[in-house]
Amino acid sequence: MNLLEKARYGQVRGVELLADHPEVRLILFSLQKGQEVRGKGEPRVHLLCLEGEGILWAGERTLPATPGTLLAAEPGEAHGARAGEGTFLVLGILTPRP
Repeated sequence: MNLLEKARYGQVRGVELLADHPEVRLILFSLQKGQEVRGKGEPRVHLLCLEGEGILWAGERTLPATPGTLLAAEPGEAHGARAGEGTFLVLGILTPRP
């Protein structure tokens, strides 16, 4: 599957569940300027920037993100992603599935 082709940008942020197994849940977030996604309480989360630029955060840590940037959040730690000036495609990897 080509994740870049699955991006769905629009007035409302795009959220697509790609896989949902006991071991892992994969969620694709398609964000545009100013859009964000937040989470907390999941077991362990990794956020991977696939396209565009934005900010990834976990707890008190923030990280400017471009394609290839990966941020890990500890179990139960608040985390999220916010698009910069353009589009921002982020893969959320939750292990194990909540």
